[in-house]
Amino acid sequence: MHQEEKATGPGIVVLSSSLQVLHINRRAMALLTQLERTAQSIGAELAVAAPLHQHCQDIVEILRARLASNNWEQFHQYRTIGDSPHTILLKGFGLPDRRGLAHSRIVMLLSPHTLAPLPGISRRESLNGISESSQLGADSPRATNTHHA
Repeated sequence: MHQEEKATGPGIVVLSSSLQVLHINRRAMALLTQLERTAQSIGAELAVAAPLHQHCQDIVEILRARLASNNWEQFHQYRTIGDSPHTILLKGFGLPDRRGLAHSRIVMLLSPHTLAPLPGISRRESLNGISESSQLGADSPRATNTHHA
């Protein structure tokens, strides 16, 4: 058995605000490679990269808005990419820096994800769900959740 197959921790990717990869661990590389292979087998290479890139772009936009309003609090957003059985949960953290956007960072945690049906929510709605929290603790009374269909 390969080390990547045994790994149970999250994949970690650290990006600059210009989306330059500053760090990527083996688990993240394995998850993204697995997802890419699945997409290529159905002829959708661009469909894999686009959701990850879009999620990072969304975080950069929030970083810009927070920096403009002098809000230095960390925040996170969730999104899922891929199709069963190779769905990946992306948990993206925006880390604003008082020195400006160029010094701010994005940390992405990638984990395999099995979608469980939720009562009253179709599978398509749950795949497109986005959750944002203005605090690292989602139980914070200041946390907000937004869902886009």
